[in-house]
Amino acid sequence: MIPNKELSIICALTGAKPDQITRTDDGFLSRAYLIDNGRIVFKFKKEENADYRIEEKMLNFIGTLDIPVKVQKVGWTSPDLSYIGLYGVIGQSLENLKLSYTEKIHIGTQLGDFLKVLHQASWDQAQPYPVSSEIGTWQKRYRYSIPVLQKYFSPSEMKKIDDLMMEEMPSQLTLLGETPVLSHGDLGGGNIMVDEAGNVGVIDFSEMLYLDEAADFMDTRDEDICRAMLDAYGAGGNLRRKVFIRRLIRPVFVIGTYAFDERKKETDLLAEQIRKTILS
Repeated sequence: MIPNKELSIICALTGAKPDQITRTDDGFLSRAYLIDNGRIVFKFKKEENADYRIEEKMLNFIGTLDIPVKVQKVGWTSPDLSYIGLYGVIGQSLENLKLSYTEKIHIGTQLGDFLKVLHQASWDQAQPYPVSSEIGTWQKRYRYSIPVLQKYFSPSEMKKIDDLMMEEMPSQLTLLGETPVLSHGDLGGGNIMVDEAGNVGVIDFSEMLYLDEAADFMDTRDEDICRAMLDAYGAGGNLRRKVFIRRLIRPVFVIGTYAFDERKKETDLLAEQIRKTILS
């Protein structure tokens, strides 16, 4: 249900009728509303630490880059920063699409070209987040995931997973080195939109940081799309190895994100992936 005050604000600013406005799943910090399949997006604060000033600055900066994908543009901000309205990116989330091989390559190529531009840009308001900090975060999330992992894997299998997360992965990524670049920071399927013509849009730059250049490839679940991204990016062997390691460990710490009894379908898929890639 849409609160009457928020509905009134959106209608007054955009001229939309109430039946054109839909509420999406709530995020941690905001309530979001869509008009015309995402042509316009409004976000209202749920928590005080939702800072739309940062998002506005990020999107204004991204708008100055000559990037080959569609991105959101700021249309409205409230004086008290309680909401932000964006001209959105029309399309469906990549994670909800069933694609042919040709379509995957087309999408991956666009994403690789996008990252090639973004990673060459510089923005003094983005903070550095070194690989050592990323490793610490992954290990913390892995420890949180152990109770779920133990439902799927034997003690000997858990030992192999633990060795990977606590010893092999940190050692290999440290040895491969670090190339900090301006990164999207959360380039997963939920933040990649594809329209009917196969054109890509990227949303949610709220986690933009200086990360190792491999970071923006690790959340791509599809192997064909990831390979096309790396090819378009012009990735060498060192980067491809870092991406391989990141994609290998991702399901190990993501699996604990889901409550096992409530999201068993998701945990089953992640456990199957771990078994095929790490334990085979």
